[in-house]
Amino acid sequence: MHICMVMAGDEEGGLEKHVVELANALVRAGQKVTLIAHQKYATRVHGVIFKAVDLSKSRNNPILLWQLYKTIKSTQADLLHVQASKAAAMVSPLLAWLNIPSVVTVHGLKKNTKVFKKFDRIISVSQNVAQLFTDTTRVRVVLNGVQQPEKVTRLAVQQPLQAIAIGRLVSVKGFDVLIEAWQGINAQLWIVGEGPEREALEQQIHRLNLTKTVQLLGQRDDINALLQQASFLVISSRKEGGPYTLAEALLMHCPVISTEVGMVAQILPERLICPVDDVLALRQLIQQSVANYPDLQQCSQPLYRLAQDQLTLEAMTANTLKVYREISND
Repeated sequence: MHICMVMAGDEEGGLEKHVVELANALVRAGQKVTLIAHQKYATRVHGVIFKAVDLSKSRNNPILLWQLYKTIKSTQADLLHVQASKAAAMVSPLLAWLNIPSVVTVHGLKKNTKVFKKFDRIISVSQNVAQLFTDTTRVRVVLNGVQQPEKVTRLAVQQPLQAIAIGRLVSVKGFDVLIEAWQGINAQLWIVGEGPEREALEQQIHRLNLTKTVQLLGQRDDINALLQQASFLVISSRKEGGPYTLAEALLMHCPVISTEVGMVAQILPERLICPVDDVLALRQLIQQSVANYPDLQQCSQPLYRLAQDQLTLEAMTANTLKVYREISND
């Protein structure tokens, strides 16, 4: 099967990671893949036919839409897979002329779902996202998965416990709520990532006198090594599609506590989840996890097995191929 994938934008986040890793995994699974995306991603795919089109410009640009139409048409692909809302908004009006089976992946909660409804199948990355659609006959849930680590070795637990939070330093990740909640917590916290909120978060850490317990580590490329050292992961997001960090931590046998976002409620038990944007609830969840850490470790054991079954890149690829086969002539 020849799959043409389309990704708009030129950012660095979970969406871009998802598309690049899925494209590479589909090739390894024996499929032919063409990826239409910004030039910056060309070196990140392997065995994938890459066609550079800068879709970071306005989605209403007629010249760009014509270029996109011609590029998709030139691939002569068997199936079109469009990623996220901007690419969907650009491709949706072209579907009538493309005459090709089509799939769109919805990565997060959206107020307006109209642009997704012309596609033959809608992949949602969580049950929460699937519930956006009243007609579920074309909706399929495929959870985000990550590359399974070759070796999982947990380091001995030390006191005070070492927590970790990972993501771009942007408002949606709720790191300001996490830092606020960290007051009075008898544990260390690493926040890994870079972004426009860094200065504000640094000021918040100093204002709350948390410089001895909360560290901003910046962008790192050794996430698995950090998860190996961490006692638990905290997800404090206000809104999420996946999140990928949930899969990464559980595959490294690192316990996770989280706000109720994305696919979290499908994976974690209720006792490890708290409401979004609620400092007191998050602080209470963190305090309980620190005070009863052996219990957190014990209740996380079944989650590691679940992650092996459902949250690997291989599982995500296999489930995506099942969706393709529903509408493909191959």
